[in-house]
Amino acid sequence: MASVSTLPDSFVTNETHPSSLSGVTAEGVLSSTMRGAGEAYLSAYALYLNATAAQVGLIATLPALVGSFAQLLAAWWAERRGERLGLTIMGLAAQGFLWLPVIVLPLLWPGHAVALLLVTLTLYYGANHFANPLWHSLMGDLVPEDVRGRYFGERSRLMNFANFVALVSAALVLRLAKSHGHTEIGFVAIFTFAMLARLFSIPKIRAIREHALPKGRLSLHPAILWREMRGTQFSRFAIFTAVMTFSAGIAGPFYAVYMLRDLHFSYMQFMATQAVVVLSQVATLTLWGRLGDRFGNRFVLAVTGSLIPVAPMLWLATTHFGAILLIQLLNGLAWAGFNLSAGNFVYDSVPREKRSLYNAVHNILTAFALALGAGLGGFFAAHVPATTQVFGLTLGNSLLWVFLISGLARLNTALAFIPLLRELRTGTVAPRRRLAMLFMGRTGSV
Repeated sequence: MASVSTLPDSFVTNETHPSSLSGVTAEGVLSSTMRGAGEAYLSAYALYLNATAAQVGLIATLPALVGSFAQLLAAWWAERRGERLGLTIMGLAAQGFLWLPVIVLPLLWPGHAVALLLVTLTLYYGANHFANPLWHSLMGDLVPEDVRGRYFGERSRLMNFANFVALVSAALVLRLAKSHGHTEIGFVAIFTFAMLARLFSIPKIRAIREHALPKGRLSLHPAILWREMRGTQFSRFAIFTAVMTFSAGIAGPFYAVYMLRDLHFSYMQFMATQAVVVLSQVATLTLWGRLGDRFGNRFVLAVTGSLIPVAPMLWLATTHFGAILLIQLLNGLAWAGFNLSAGNFVYDSVPREKRSLYNAVHNILTAFALALGAGLGGFFAAHVPATTQVFGLTLGNSLLWVFLISGLARLNTALAFIPLLRELRTGTVAPRRRLAMLFMGRTGSV
């Protein structure tokens, strides 16, 4: 793995500082370690606590939805104070310490375990959402536009490698704990490690050189926000990503349920399905970043938006572990490019002084969409009989109907919205022209 303490010279300009970018990269690696060892196993933890499929869907979405409103508070507070770094650190520290009640409370009161997990995760995601828009605003100032794709692609590649190592390590711990009849000790161990990774990440960003913001210029009034955003590329993009998130959310929380409950995968097999997603992202993120810098973020969104609908439909064709790994490989590379370019598209479409607020609005929309999608998926999972026939098709498991519906919804979203987006970056080359030049040997590699 490349060192997180050094960065290519091309990432450093007069407006940035090597220690700032190196600290950001190190923070990302530790944050991904927390997610790989902790957040990736929250659904498995809920199932261990005897949560139903509907409750797993609720745990996967409701805390993030309720917590997302903390982003508006963060954006408003940052504008009043004219600074973001201190508030970001406060949110990240709160998130780290909130792993303690996530670990302890459900095990102390098992009769109310699911409800307690739901409440503590709401606070946990609230702290994370408080820091999120401020962090994105800081990154928009710190990373120059012409290298954002490459820098965030390289940073994301390192983050996903750390995520992979944490995923594998956590699965090994859970397997060992289960083999000795103490699965709960395994969860305590991996979640404690996740907490420490978050807390150790905070000192890494103290060296960031922050540009002060103008104070007190934002309004949170819905009518004013709508008037500012209506008809802009940001509004079209925000609606597009919200609808795509809704479509993905129909199936998203239930893959773990399907694998662990219905296919009876072991923790090691479940880990492998998550790890292959991470590895595909490690392998492709740098390429997606370079493509975004060269062709524009809209081009990458169009390509990956066409791939994203395919993965959930492929689950209908197989229950074989090896085939599911290939499906996850496709899923990982598609979402890697989509999420990377989506984040960069927000930077390109939002005025600097309003990044915190617009990021908050964008994230709240996606959180609502994710919750609505998971709610719809949970309804289908509970009420659609496995033997239902549509056009002669019988799937044998209600969750497979959920996956099919999600895939069709993603396809319609891509077809409807991608033509409405336009590239906002100057200096990008039209993809057809650029590809022709590459094949003719008139320029270097992407």
